[in-house]
Amino acid sequence: SFASVNMTRSPRSINSRKGGATAKMPGCSINVVFLALVLMAFVFTGSTFLTFHASTSYQQSRDEAQIRLANQNDVPSDNIHYAASSQAQQSNDNDAASIADLVTWMLLGKTSDKDYYTPDNALKRYRHDSPSSQTSLQFAPGTLHLSHEQTLRHCHADPSIYRRHLEKRGSGKSVRVSYSDPHKLAYVMLPKSGSSTARFMLQHEFDAKEVNKPLVDAAFAPGGPMEGVHVLTFVRDPLSRFLSQYDEAFVRTAPWQSSQNPFRKDADGNYPDRPHPFPFLHEHLHSYRDYENVFCPPETRVPPQSDRKQCLFAPTRENGTLAARFERFVREYDGLDPFDVHLTLQVPLLSGMDGTPLHLTKIYNTSDSEGGWNEIARQFLGKSADDRDGERNGNNDGSGGELLGKAKEKATKNTKVKGGVIEGRSYPRRFDSKLVSVETQRRICRLALLDYCCLNLPLPEVCRGKHHEAGDGLSELFCVLDKKGKIQPGMFPNGVG
Repeated sequence: SFASVNMTRSPRSINSRKGGATAKMPGCSINVVFLALVLMAFVFTGSTFLTFHASTSYQQSRDEAQIRLANQNDVPSDNIHYAASSQAQQSNDNDAASIADLVTWMLLGKTSDKDYYTPDNALKRYRHDSPSSQTSLQFAPGTLHLSHEQTLRHCHADPSIYRRHLEKRGSGKSVRVSYSDPHKLAYVMLPKSGSSTARFMLQHEFDAKEVNKPLVDAAFAPGGPMEGVHVLTFVRDPLSRFLSQYDEAFVRTAPWQSSQNPFRKDADGNYPDRPHPFPFLHEHLHSYRDYENVFCPPETRVPPQSDRKQCLFAPTRENGTLAARFERFVREYDGLDPFDVHLTLQVPLLSGMDGTPLHLTKIYNTSDSEGGWNEIARQFLGKSADDRDGERNGNNDGSGGELLGKAKEKATKNTKVKGGVIEGRSYPRRFDSKLVSVETQRRICRLALLDYCCLNLPLPEVCRGKHHEAGDGLSELFCVLDKKGKIQPGMFPNGVG
């Protein structure tokens, strides 16, 4: 059920005065005056509606490009069992769509606008005047008419729930970024969200270096150390990203990894530091060769079977053992305590420890990485990222937009380009994601609902519908605008909150 906000205006009494006294009108003209007042009321009501409609239409038009971008999913390379929508998710319930429109309108209000019917006043009335403090406006992920960065500004990652995720980023006063001083451009790296592409682009084309910078709002105030700096990043569909996150975390915390592995084993097979929270992941896998024999069995290799190089880029041929371990991990993982930084949600990595969003100028989507980098190149370099006409025509004065092409050429041999994304770790997925069940995918969407809600990303088709346990029955995944005027996931992992 969706809450409604009472915005009824009490009628004003209007007196016609002349010289400080009530003017007496002839009886025959009272009906005429009454009719005039009624017509004025209709005109005022109609103009208010048209103003609201025009404002909403203008905002939709202004953000049309971002809406299309926010509504594109990053479809995994393998045939995982979901169909990603290229359009905004639309609820079959007209009330739900109306609530999303209302929330959009309220959040776009200006704090200096105090008129009764303005978005700012409506938001204040919702926060303070609603009869029930437990009532929240509910809407589907990806249905707000806001860009990624606009939505994030109105989000709050609750530290009492997402503390372990927020710890990975810290206070926000010293964030590791790729920073280009000549272009006053800072890029926030998010693991498994196009960071390898960004690193190439910024290093080779923007003369960027890896440094720590403050990304709290105060640093961008006039006279602050970040005044005039643009802060960018790319985000990725959370379901697709989770598959890559797991693959990375699996290898980084494997027993054969001795570097930067808090769960490493000693020569006797014991954990000298601390045990792995999910020891079944690497059961009977004591070395990389053991692992390789699972996703690339010797009997499936082309002779000579001792040649292991063919396993490096070959699609997985595992028999379901690795996929079963992935599914068990998703079932047992509470979504709140990532044991590796690569399992951290995107929103906490874009927030400070108190859950407040960092200062971000623009957030792009990896589903259109090439388009995003084209826009960045045009804004900061005055050229396109993938238009190489200048180079082909012998024009090497920089006017040709060979940015993306040059970055691709400079990529190392272990890096490949796919869909405009330069992948630093290009090896195929080692577990067979075609074997991942629908139920597992839906649980991942629930675990990552904070990202879907706070980045205004639509749910993939497989995660839509009433499939999620809530109370006494099943519910859809949804977002809420809470009583503080902040966007929150409507459900938390394992019923927390």
